[in-house]
Amino acid sequence: MGRYLGLIVKATRSCNLRCAYCHDWRSGPDQSMSFPVLARLTARALADPAHDAVEFIWHGGEPTVLGRPFYERAVYLQARLRRPGQTIRNSLQTNGTRIDRAWARFFREFRFRVSVSLDGPPAVHDRYRRYASGRPSFDDVRRGLDALRDNGVPVSVLMVIDRGAIELGPDPIFDFFVAEGITNYGLLAAKPTNQPDAPPGTPTSHYVTPAEMSRFLQAYFDRWVAHGDPGIRVREFDGLLNRLSGRGANVCTLAGDCFGRYYLVEPDGEVAHCDLFVDDPAYTVGNVLADSFTSFRDGPTLVRLRGSNDRALAGMRDCPDFGVCNGWCPHERYIASRHDPGFTGDCCGLRDLIQHVREHLAVTGPDASVAPAASAASAP
Repeated sequence: MGRYLGLIVKATRSCNLRCAYCHDWRSGPDQSMSFPVLARLTARALADPAHDAVEFIWHGGEPTVLGRPFYERAVYLQARLRRPGQTIRNSLQTNGTRIDRAWARFFREFRFRVSVSLDGPPAVHDRYRRYASGRPSFDDVRRGLDALRDNGVPVSVLMVIDRGAIELGPDPIFDFFVAEGITNYGLLAAKPTNQPDAPPGTPTSHYVTPAEMSRFLQAYFDRWVAHGDPGIRVREFDGLLNRLSGRGANVCTLAGDCFGRYYLVEPDGEVAHCDLFVDDPAYTVGNVLADSFTSFRDGPTLVRLRGSNDRALAGMRDCPDFGVCNGWCPHERYIASRHDPGFTGDCCGLRDLIQHVREHLAVTGPDASVAPAASAASAP
């Protein structure tokens, strides 16, 4: 049976920013994907009969430092190698600082879905997201967002919640997004650099624990509900509301079956499970220059990772909310088991947030998205 394949492609590890919490950028030579690697990746991904839908999720570093010709070649290869009936999507995660009218027109023409990294108000954003020179980046990101919106490119925003955001609190951040006209965004807890050998409870920097993030999101949810605008889409709430309303998972973190569906592809063609486990060789499955996706799926690395994941999930199945979260993202457990003093193996860490959203649904009904005030406000 055919299935979805998500390729998180590190087209380049080079970046023009030096974000305080980022562990994805690299300097030096050989940090960008060559055409032979791009061509082999595309051919192998699209030729596999198991892949009915393939999404190329372009990441970095900063993917736009490569220039548009790289992506023109990418979409050309996709068009030439696509099998009949096969669905192909392109998504790109960018810091937004290099986006201009020409980039926006390219994205619109080739129907790229674009997400811009923006860490809220300038005081928070510029605390973490600065150029290599130390210059703040907020104004340039805003110009990039404007270029995308002015040229009709559907755009979302991704905000990393680090200490600055926790200290500021949900209300000013929510109000900032409203003032900026940003209505589709995600809120992602800051994560530290992977330390595979760290013993449980190891202190680390740039880590917002599941409990801290849950408290933040509960307050943010209440603010979102009180605002009453169903046109504002917050990824984390959309995902939970879908699950609690009996619908399928629309975010990978709640789907429970990511192994063999999402792969990280490095500039040199090395392939690993997901990009979140970067720098842990235990998650590397092969290289597109030598190996097929069949060998990735059925090889010893993914067999071992699936078995480990299944054992972890078995310890959570007694949780009454397991059917909602499906054990949450494996990387959340990976980090929490090493760095969160409150980690327990019988709960993924989402239960308090799930219960908070569940209480909202008990009042508004299973098909509601925001508070009753929103329904009244949007009624004809």
